[in-house]
Amino acid sequence: MSANIAAYKDFVSSTDEINHLLAARPSSPLIPRADEAVRLENAVHRASLVLLVAHFEGFAKAALREYVDEICAVRPPARKVPPALLELFTRERIQEIASLSPGEERVNRTRRLFSGFSGLWDEERSIDPRVISSKILARQMTSLRPNVLREAFSLIGISDIINEATEALRVNGFSIRVDVKLEEIVDKRNLIAHGDYSVKPTSAELQGYVEFFMSVGGAFSEIVAKAIDGACTLRPSR
Repeated sequence: MSANIAAYKDFVSSTDEINHLLAARPSSPLIPRADEAVRLENAVHRASLVLLVAHFEGFAKAALREYVDEICAVRPPARKVPPALLELFTRERIQEIASLSPGEERVNRTRRLFSGFSGLWDEERSIDPRVISSKILARQMTSLRPNVLREAFSLIGISDIINEATEALRVNGFSIRVDVKLEEIVDKRNLIAHGDYSVKPTSAELQGYVEFFMSVGGAFSEIVAKAIDGACTLRPSR
């Protein structure tokens, strides 16, 4: 089994954009004054951090969507899919129906709810791709805060993706708390996004952040790949 899901490969490719930005140095003769060169470098670094966080957040959402896409393709029995995920899709539809005004449309949708979603709760029936949505799952991932990541990935049966990633990095020789580092990076990103000009990450810091996200992304990729393989017993070998 390959350790990488498709979403991680796309994330690795996306970091090229960060590297291009970091490679831009204020050495142009069009920038003669040192203070202007420093301002340009700070702007590039600040933009790079915001972009890096956005790319990794996109990767995390894509990883969740990939899980749903895989079970839709294989259609395993409902017992192979975490109940919390089935509950999410069912709850979304119930809330949608509850928001309707009384009338024929609400009656019809309620009827379709019971006929269409009952299969999700029959352990031996195959998952019906028409009643689940990768977009709904991805929407649960609203930021890179550790608690948000834990809750979102718990829906696909991963009990604590942050601790599992921390342990995976430790095994590979990296002694770092993923939750602590994520909070640090997200806090800096948020300050930059809200106009705090005192946050000026250095080139070395940014390179460290890129390496951190690459390592954590690789760990996430392997963890999600195992969750996919656990749910999709009929899925061809990677």
